[in-house]
Amino acid sequence: MANKRILIPILIIPMVCYGWQREAFDWGLILGMATGGFISSKAEPFFEKPLINGPGDKEYRDEQVPDPWVWGASIATVGLVALLPNQEGWLNERSYRHLKGAAQAAAAGFFIKEFTKDLVGRPRPDYYDRLEQGIEITKARKSWPSGHATHFFTAATYLSLFTWDEWRSDEPLAIAAKSGITALLAAGAGWVCWTRVADNRHYPGDVAAGAVLGAGTALFFYSWQNWWGAPQEDENPSQSSIIKATPFSIGVRIAF
Repeated sequence: MANKRILIPILIIPMVCYGWQREAFDWGLILGMATGGFISSKAEPFFEKPLINGPGDKEYRDEQVPDPWVWGASIATVGLVALLPNQEGWLNERSYRHLKGAAQAAAAGFFIKEFTKDLVGRPRPDYYDRLEQGIEITKARKSWPSGHATHFFTAATYLSLFTWDEWRSDEPLAIAAKSGITALLAAGAGWVCWTRVADNRHYPGDVAAGAVLGAGTALFFYSWQNWWGAPQEDENPSQSSIIKATPFSIGVRIAF
């Protein structure tokens, strides 16, 4: 009789769904870049003289978009792409790949922008006012690129890609809805960029660089997890194991 399988869900937790080498690489990348970004965020600029200078003569202002909003946007993106239904359903392997992809994009953007801030050492527009008042001096030379722009454009780009890739309907109403979602995401990220300039935290070039970095990391890691970099399942899987691991469950194979 043909070998058939019954998958019995046991645990609803993320599990290894491909080879352990790929899993180690993916999660190691997230942990490594997040750690590197944290270390860089606490470091001083590498050079006494900035690679990109600026007048730094603006007044210090309170920011309209505080840091917790940035991390909230990143965490919300990871959660949404993992929990929302995709073209294969709910809580499946695509959900798990999206979870990793969004986390990798956020971690990579964090590390790259923090390292680049230390490398470039550009004074913020309110540099001299910060020094005079003794306010946030440790961040006074971390203007290029904008971290807010990086993370919000990472979130906006990844969610836009998810919307168009996973919602495959070609109905006019669906296309209009997807276009509207993309426009709202872009407008939200653009507004954040505007506040960074208006609050004298960044120059326009800083937010432009952050937007490019954020969109680029989102596109790269979305592609890595779901398109050209997606792991291929074994066409001839071993039948020796009775345990089948999927992204959000462990199952038992029963042959009859």
